[in-house]
Amino acid sequence: MSKANQVETRADLLLRHGRIITMDLARRILVDGAIAVRDGRIVAVGPDREVAPASEATETRDLGGALVHPGLIDAHVHAGSSELSRGLAPKDHADYGAVDDWLFSFRQPETDYLGALLSCMEMVRNGTTAYSDTGGSFFLEETVRAIETVGMRGIPGQVALDFNPDVPGRDTASGAMSEEEGEMLRASTSECVSRLEDQMARYPFRNGGRVRGAATLYGCMRCSDTLLRQAGSLAEQHGAPMIMHQSWDPEEIEISEALYGCRPIQHLADIGVLGENLTLVHMNHLDRAEVELIAESGTRVVHCPAASLRRGMGAIREGAFPEMLGMGVPVALGSDGYSGRRDVLRQAYLAAVGFREFRGELPVLTGETVLEMATLHGARALGLEEVGSIEVGRRADLVVHTLSRPEAHPRFQDPVDSLVYFRGSSTVDTVFVDGEAILDRGRFTRFDAETAYGMIDAASAEFEAGVGASIYSVWPLVG
Repeated sequence: MSKANQVETRADLLLRHGRIITMDLARRILVDGAIAVRDGRIVAVGPDREVAPASEATETRDLGGALVHPGLIDAHVHAGSSELSRGLAPKDHADYGAVDDWLFSFRQPETDYLGALLSCMEMVRNGTTAYSDTGGSFFLEETVRAIETVGMRGIPGQVALDFNPDVPGRDTASGAMSEEEGEMLRASTSECVSRLEDQMARYPFRNGGRVRGAATLYGCMRCSDTLLRQAGSLAEQHGAPMIMHQSWDPEEIEISEALYGCRPIQHLADIGVLGENLTLVHMNHLDRAEVELIAESGTRVVHCPAASLRRGMGAIREGAFPEMLGMGVPVALGSDGYSGRRDVLRQAYLAAVGFREFRGELPVLTGETVLEMATLHGARALGLEEVGSIEVGRRADLVVHTLSRPEAHPRFQDPVDSLVYFRGSSTVDTVFVDGEAILDRGRFTRFDAETAYGMIDAASAEFEAGVGASIYSVWPLVG
């Protein structure tokens, strides 16, 4: 090996003998592959027989045939104090108002930190390396502290919603938020703009950091046209995406038609907001014309199947996600709020099977399609072009699965369907971000998880004491 060649293939980390789903342009699956990482980026990937002999690494790991794929991207998660209310949800209706209203008074810097910490821990433990929020942070610096504690990537967002002056006598509303919660969260347009400017200035999107600021809005008919336009302009100025909820429930469509004489996506197009820098979350209720507007404009979409399925909001029953995918729209996956787990592979599974069941067709969405949604489409939806696949030049955000679980066997299966339909997140073992093992053989490396769990449980107990742990319990809780 020549001296020049040695410099070219120097690596900090060499992963050998992995069964690697690369998600590259050819969608190669390396049956016996290797990945070389230097300075947080992938410098070589290919068959082990080619990469390993040409690499000189500080650390080498023999994966022994373990499955490897790019870090998953959860394109919509609310990470904050609300995480401490898990398990408190109505069983016979979709109104979470009683919990949401109490949460507002419960929020403080430490609860925002602990809630976000719990979210980040769960995401990483399930193979997620990057996520985005749309207004889950009341104390942005505490959310950032949680992201940095765990070591993943995050696009946190402060609450940003003003009001819609076109509605006489009341704020616009939809089933996504109660009137009381809307009143508590509302701020002036100028204050919302200030919050967006603040998070994008403090955490520049294009500086390569793990924490980045974007124009994150509540949406769902809760934001004025002025705020939407100004947020879009700010996002372009900062080279960041604009991300917000949209078309969660039928009421949004009714409000838009009453106010503007058109459906919501047409209105966004009319005010100049729709476009390649916009990512819309949920999008459960679209008609054909709206789907075409999305495709023509280059707008990105985030599908949150579990959140909709638990509340019966229509993402599978009414959703046009397969049609949007067929038209080339990037459709990412999101876990959403505290109604379910922070688990992208769970979302991928639900997307893969849900449309088949409801439409009575096969395949509608394949395992390959939903894995693209969980990786490449997530990266596009969040403007994170440097992640989402295992290719030279990409950041080394990688997930390694253990072979020490029954779900991982037999070993020589189609690795994509094995991952989507059988393994899921249950076999996640090690997670790298920028080549750093932030979860190593099932253990978090940057902090003590047991101490964190104790703090989280103590804060949750305080919350439950206030709202009442049995508020939605049907079966008696016996002390």
